[in-house]
Formats: sequence, C-alpha cells, structure tokens
Amino acid sequence: MKHLRLTSLGLALVGLFASTTALANSWYEIELIAFSRSTNNSLKEQFEAPVAALKTSNAMDLMRPLVQPAVADLIKAIPACTRPAQAGATLSTPAPAQPVSATVQQQIQQLLTEHQQNKQPEPVVAEAPLDVQLEPEPAATSLFQLNFQNCQMEQWDMDGQLISRPLSAEELALQLPAPAQIPATFTGDGLARDTAYLVGPNDLQLKNLAYQLQREAGKQLLLHTAWRQPLVSGRNSRSHWYAGSYHTDENTDAGQTVDLMQQVQQQLAAVQQGQSSLQLWFSPWQFDSLVQLRLGRFIQFDGTFYLRQSEDTKQPAQLAIKQSARLTLGQIHYLDHPRLGVIIQVKRFTPPESAVATTL
Repeated sequence: MKHLRLTSLGLALVGLFASTTALANSWYEIELIAFSRSTNNSLKEQFEAPVAALKTSNAMDLMRPLVQPAVADLIKAIPACTRPAQAGATLSTPAPAQPVSATVQQQIQQLLTEHQQNKQPEPVVAEAPLDVQLEPEPAATSLFQLNFQNCQMEQWDMDGQLISRPLSAEELALQLPAPAQIPATFTGDGLARDTAYLVGPNDLQLKNLAYQLQREAGKQLLLHTAWRQPLVSGRNSRSHWYAGSYHTDENTDAGQTVDLMQQVQQQLAAVQQGQSSLQLWFSPWQFDSLVQLRLGRFIQFDGTFYLRQSEDTKQPAQLAIKQSARLTLGQIHYLDHPRLGVIIQVKRFTPPESAVATTL
C-alpha cells in the first residue's frame, strides 16, 4: 500500500512538473518591424483601398496604455494621491511608476475641465410677452479643478462654496488625446507579467536591422517593437499595432455611412482616368495593423495593414495590404510589398519561475 501511495505521489509530481514545463514553453517572444517605401513611379499596379475599419474590438492592444493612457492610470502614478471614497477599487493600490509630470497633470486638468463643461446643460430662456423685456438668467457657471494632493475634484458652486468629490468612473475612464507622433521604436518596461507585455528597450534583438533600414534611402521606419505572450495551440491571438503620425479626419464625416458600391464605382472611374481621388480615412494613424498568430504545426501569421500615403495621386490615399506566411521558430521572416515591408521573428520564451508560479 505504501508503494502505491508513493507511486501516486510521484505521478502527481511528474504531472505538476510537466504542466509547469508546458506552461513555460507556451510563451513566445514576437518582434515586429514595419517600414514604408517611397513611391516607385514605374509601377503600374493599382493597389487596394480599405473598404472597412479594422475590427480591433477584441484584439490585444499593448500600446494604448502608453500612447493614450486613461486618467485612472495616470492618477495611480501620482504619489500624493490617496484612495478616494467612491473609487477605491480603481485607485486602491498605486502601481509602481514614475510620478506624473506637471505637463501631464495640466493635460489631465484640461481634459477633466472640458468634460465637465460639455456636461453643463444649455441655459433655458423663458419666453416672455413682447411688451416685457426679461433679462435671460445667467448660465450656471462653476469652476472645476483637480486637487492632486488628494485626487479630489473641487467645484465652486454659485454661492461660492467649495465642494469636493471623488472622480467619477466616467471621468476616470477618460483618455488623454492621441500624440501627434508615435516613436518608431516602441517598448515597455520589460517587467515580467502573467499576461502579454511589451519587452524593454534592451531586449530588442533586431536593432541592427532596424538601424540599417533607417539609413537606407527611400525607406521610413514606422514601427519596431517586441512583446511576449502565451500562445495556445489551435487558438488565434489577435493584436493591434499602429505607428507614425496621427491625422485628424478632415475629409470624411465620422458619422457618414460609406456606400461601398458608390466607392467602387468611383475607384473604377479613377483608374480609367489614370488617377485616384478615393479618400477613405478608416484609420487616423499613418500605419495601422491587425496581426493574427495561430499556433499549430507551424505558426500561421496573418496581417492586415493600413498605410497612408500622399505621394502617388494615382493610388488611394490609404492602402490596404494583407500578408500571410507560415513562420518557423527563430527565423527572421520578411514580407514584401511595393509600399510596405514587414519583418517578423517568433521564438520561444521561458518566463521567470516567479511568473509561472503566479500563473499557476
């Protein structure tokens, strides 16, 4: 009987070790480089324009917390902030981070002030008989400011009384405006986590390749990044990556529905005339992409890339480029297009034991 118990215990330990090893081996490190090419006037190929926005609703976005952080994330980094009464669950444990600069604090204040002003109701002026002239009642004006000493929103009412209240969940969810430009080399802090995370700047393995691309004439480095994540066999992993300059949508009304048949007819007419006037601004970023990885016998890579261009008037102002490939672990794969180049490398990654233990 003792022998059977020892055997069962040994099998359990082996099973636990195997599951831990399998979990550690399910992690991968993905490094991605994207660059654009200048116009080649000798090309006669007509490129496609996007016909729909990228479906990024359920895609992983590791860039957003750094590109457009939410007010709640920034508040966590302010050492003087204490836990508000109503928003304790959100701001209870400040994350280790550098204190928010005075410039960012001003941005937070401006964003919250604009948000409060937009929520102010329009003043209602009562209708009066023609022979009676009534002065319209003054609009309810209040001053708002965020006290960064205790993270309380302070409001002065019409009687001059100061009212303090915690930031609401709606206000905490507000994000800072998008920057005018995203750095081409985009990394995180590199700290190990139990979910997908960006690597640190010293963990990029293809720095020399990115540097060579930057020095080549006619090429612009758009994005160089790398991240680590677990991949599950048979399941798709979708992630959203974007870079370059940010463009406001000046040519198309955001609420306007796009008639695809009409756009196709316009595009055909433009091709016959040797020029293209098609303007479909589905993405505000110079480079926008949706990357999908599927783990199987091979790692299947499928990418959809949107690229803005203004040099070639014979082509759409925004190009839709799709690339697919079977990736071999550890090898550098190059996906070629006349306007866009993509370099990707996927390799196994063994997370620290502490990360594996946390996941278990």
